[in-house]
Amino acid sequence: MQGPFLGVAAALARAFGGTVTLHPDTAEARDVVAVFRQVPRRVDGHNGVEIETLVPVLRAPRSVLADLNEGDLIDPQDGQIYRFLFCEESASPASDALVTAQLEEVSLYE
Repeated sequence: MQGPFLGVAAALARAFGGTVTLHPDTAEARDVVAVFRQVPRRVDGHNGVEIETLVPVLRAPRSVLADLNEGDLIDPQDGQIYRFLFCEESASPASDALVTAQLEEVSLYE
Protein backbone atom coordinates (compact mmCIF):
# COMPACT_ATOMS: atom_id res chain seq x y z
CA MET A 1 0.00 0.00 0.00
CA GLN A 2 3.02 2.31 0.24
CA GLY A 3 3.55 2.67 -3.50
CA PRO A 4 3.67 6.33 -4.51
CA PHE A 5 3.65 7.56 -0.89
CA LEU A 6 7.02 6.09 0.07
CA GLY A 7 9.31 8.97 1.03
CA VAL A 8 6.53 11.52 1.51
CA ALA A 9 6.91 11.58 5.32
CA ALA A 10 10.61 12.40 5.13
CA ALA A 11 9.91 15.10 2.55
CA LEU A 12 7.29 16.65 4.85
CA ALA A 13 9.70 16.59 7.80
CA ARG A 14 12.36 18.33 5.68
CA ALA A 15 9.89 20.93 4.37
CA PHE A 16 8.22 21.82 7.67
CA GLY A 17 10.81 20.74 10.21
CA GLY A 18 14.27 21.60 11.33
CA THR A 19 17.30 20.12 13.01
CA VAL A 20 16.57 18.46 16.35
CA THR A 21 19.21 16.82 18.56
CA LEU A 22 18.27 13.48 20.13
CA HIS A 23 20.11 12.31 23.24
CA PRO A 24 19.26 8.61 23.69
CA ASP A 25 20.69 6.93 26.82
CA THR A 26 22.28 4.13 24.84
CA ALA A 27 24.09 6.08 22.14
CA GLU A 28 25.75 9.37 21.29
CA ALA A 29 23.63 12.41 20.54
CA ARG A 30 22.62 12.77 16.91
CA ASP A 31 20.97 15.44 14.80
CA VAL A 32 17.84 14.55 12.84
CA VAL A 33 15.29 16.44 10.79
CA ALA A 34 11.90 16.50 12.50
CA VAL A 35 8.91 18.76 13.10
CA PHE A 36 8.78 20.18 16.63
CA ARG A 37 5.58 21.94 17.68
CA GLN A 38 3.64 23.10 20.70
CA VAL A 39 0.11 21.82 20.00
CA PRO A 40 -3.02 22.92 21.85
CA ARG A 41 -4.62 20.21 23.96
CA ARG A 42 -7.58 20.28 26.34
CA VAL A 43 -6.97 18.87 29.81
CA ASP A 44 -9.05 18.62 32.96
CA GLY A 45 -8.37 21.41 35.41
CA HIS A 46 -9.57 22.04 38.94
CA ASN A 47 -13.26 21.47 39.71
CA GLY A 48 -13.80 19.64 36.41
CA VAL A 49 -13.14 22.70 34.27
CA GLU A 50 -11.43 22.00 30.96
CA ILE A 51 -8.48 24.20 30.11
CA GLU A 52 -6.45 24.46 26.93
CA THR A 53 -2.69 24.16 27.24
CA LEU A 54 0.21 23.76 24.84
CA VAL A 55 1.89 20.35 24.72
CA PRO A 56 5.29 19.81 23.05
CA VAL A 57 5.38 17.12 20.35
CA LEU A 58 7.91 15.92 17.82
CA ARG A 59 6.90 14.39 14.47
CA ALA A 60 9.38 12.37 12.47
CA PRO A 61 9.54 9.18 10.39
CA ARG A 62 9.15 6.06 12.53
CA SER A 63 12.74 4.95 11.90
CA VAL A 64 14.16 8.23 13.27
CA LEU A 65 12.46 7.83 16.66
CA ALA A 66 12.64 4.03 16.91
CA ASP A 67 15.50 3.84 19.44
CA LEU A 68 14.15 6.45 21.89
CA ASN A 69 13.15 5.31 25.38
CA GLU A 70 11.15 7.07 28.06
CA GLY A 71 13.31 9.75 29.67
CA ASP A 72 15.65 10.34 26.72
CA LEU A 73 16.33 14.02 26.07
CA ILE A 74 15.42 16.06 23.01
CA ASP A 75 16.79 19.48 22.06
CA PRO A 76 14.77 21.19 19.31
CA GLN A 77 17.13 24.17 19.63
CA ASP A 78 14.42 26.49 20.93
CA GLY A 79 16.25 27.23 24.18
CA GLN A 80 14.52 24.44 26.13
CA ILE A 81 15.22 20.72 26.64
CA TYR A 82 12.41 18.15 26.56
CA ARG A 83 12.04 14.59 27.87
CA PHE A 84 10.65 11.88 25.60
CA LEU A 85 7.56 10.19 27.07
CA PHE A 86 6.13 7.91 24.37
CA CYS A 87 5.30 7.62 20.67
CA GLU A 88 1.83 7.62 19.18
CA GLU A 89 1.81 5.35 16.16
CA SER A 90 0.42 6.51 12.85
CA ALA A 91 -2.45 4.80 11.10
CA SER A 92 -0.39 4.90 7.91
CA PRO A 93 0.95 1.54 6.74
CA ALA A 94 4.02 3.18 5.16
CA SER A 95 7.34 2.07 6.60
CA ASP A 96 8.44 5.71 6.83
CA ALA A 97 5.19 7.10 8.27
CA LEU A 98 5.41 10.09 10.57
CA VAL A 99 4.87 9.21 14.23
CA THR A 100 4.24 11.67 17.05
CA ALA A 101 6.49 11.71 20.11
CA GLN A 102 4.91 13.14 23.24
CA LEU A 103 7.36 15.28 25.22
CA GLU A 104 7.53 17.17 28.48
CA GLU A 105 9.61 20.19 29.38
CA VAL A 106 12.65 19.45 31.57
CA SER A 107 12.95 21.72 34.56
CA LEU A 108 16.32 23.42 34.91
CA TYR A 109 16.29 22.57 38.62
CA GLU A 110 15.95 18.76 38.38
